[in-house]
Amino acid sequence: MRKFGLLGKKLSHSLSPLLHSIFFEEMGIEAEYKLYEVAEHEIDNFKNYMFENSIESVNITVPYKKAFLDKLDFISDEAKEIGAINLLYIKDNKFYGDNTDYYGFKQTLLTNQIEPSGKKIAIIGRGGASASVYKVLKDMGAEDIAFYFRKDKLSKIEFPEDMTGDIIINTTPVGMYPNIEDNIVDEQILKKFNIAIDLIYNPLETKFLEIARKNGLKTVNGMEMLIGQALKTDEILYDIVLSNQLREKIIKKIIKRVKEFYENNGN
Repeated sequence: MRKFGLLGKKLSHSLSPLLHSIFFEEMGIEAEYKLYEVAEHEIDNFKNYMFENSIESVNITVPYKKAFLDKLDFISDEAKEIGAINLLYIKDNKFYGDNTDYYGFKQTLLTNQIEPSGKKIAIIGRGGASASVYKVLKDMGAEDIAFYFRKDKLSKIEFPEDMTGDIIINTTPVGMYPNIEDNIVDEQILKKFNIAIDLIYNPLETKFLEIARKNGLKTVNGMEMLIGQALKTDEILYDIVLSNQLREKIIKKIIKRVKEFYENNGN
């Protein structure tokens, strides 16, 4: 049985095992996908841990998306440009890095018919996820992009009072379960935009998106990006390309199961 998983610091909120199990189920594959919570002082030993435990691949989430950049044999061009990886895998005893967040966010824009070219865009946050978002936006023709982020862990993000734009994107974990009442952008700023995108998927509607929706903005959560990057991961690991028909079938099943999961777990 092939072994895969998700590497991060705190993973109790993760839906990744559910997503990949549905792919395995649909494809008739025997594989496991586990969560690997690792403390920061232990992260340098994780590659050896993968070898010792026959773990072929892990997706990577905060805060480790930049931890392996200079420790791999091969890194995809996208991951190099982004400066972050969210997929670490072993092939022929060599370590490879890729960034499937890129594909997930691009699919989100295409699915929701959001054209970034010619738009004024605000990206909140400056971590690995924001780098993927920026790369997608640039590749799709966007030029007017501004970042807003904390200068240090104790400070707050300072937004200019006259801030306006077309698309505002939250790439931070602010508002994620269980801190669902937290919001990173004041209503007075949000209402000056037309589209609000949040990379968070738990809850499906964060306070950020709720306020945006009530002010007439088009809102998009992080579920499509999560699914998109997961399926791209599976395509890479199994060296396949899913047909549009099969992809849609898997996506529908995932969305159904995720809603059931949230209903059963009360969040």
